[in-house]
Amino acid sequence: MKIVAQHFTVPADLKPYLDACWYIQSDGPVTEVSSMQYCLATGQVEIIIHITPPFYHTGIMDGKEALFPEAFIGGIHVEPVMFQLQGGTGLFGISCKPETLIMLFNKPIGDLADNFAELHSYLGGTITEMVKQIQDAPSHEHRIQIAVNYFRKRVAEQKQRDRYYFSEAMQYIRMATGLQSVDEVCEKVFVGKRQLQRTFQENIGISPKTYVRIVRFKGAYDFVQHNPNTTWTEISHHFGYSDQSHFIRDFREFTGENPTAFISGFSPLYSTPLAITN
Repeated sequence: MKIVAQHFTVPADLKPYLDACWYIQSDGPVTEVSSMQYCLATGQVEIIIHITPPFYHTGIMDGKEALFPEAFIGGIHVEPVMFQLQGGTGLFGISCKPETLIMLFNKPIGDLADNFAELHSYLGGTITEMVKQIQDAPSHEHRIQIAVNYFRKRVAEQKQRDRYYFSEAMQYIRMATGLQSVDEVCEKVFVGKRQLQRTFQENIGISPKTYVRIVRFKGAYDFVQHNPNTTWTEISHHFGYSDQSHFIRDFREFTGENPTAFISGFSPLYSTPLAITN
């Protein structure tokens, strides 16, 4: 079975809220099922919509078998997430920054850590109409415009308020690619460590330290793809790991395998949250 994917950038005005849109398609008859594919730990929240039948796919999340529905939202995950696609399955995804759900929907996502929820029941309202429009759209270009229009409207409708230190902390961590301590984050946003930890747990379901580790892992993973001849020791040093074993420990936690085994077994779909088997 061949699996193809595309990545689509979002307009500059939506960059504070969205990371990208993406698409993945498996060929072959519906009776054929792919091998296990991999969803990377990226620190993003994913809105995923089936745009072709069958309108579901299966996988493993938090160590348990999962049936992913027609449209769903996946929170930040630490545990490895695997999935399988039947032939002909097409998925359209919107990668959201975690604070977007709070800023635009007033919806903390602590309950979505290492978890997912059916999109309509979780966000409700006009999200249902957006899903239907995306499924009925004749092309990816139309789907992207539908998503852009929807989120632009949400941004326009949000109430004006002071900048929230949680959003600033998230942005600072991503800009620094995880290369800072939680204490440094607290100093940057002028908030105490306990308060920051409590806010992270309530809003996204993980600690600031874990979010820093995910962002740093993703940065290291992307660096490996663009610099295949770099040694693990050099990567460990470049991303501020105390030693190579520390880097390997994090890599194993987020993927379930050591770096050499994972990278030899999976190929990244660049700028998407996915990696597929070679």
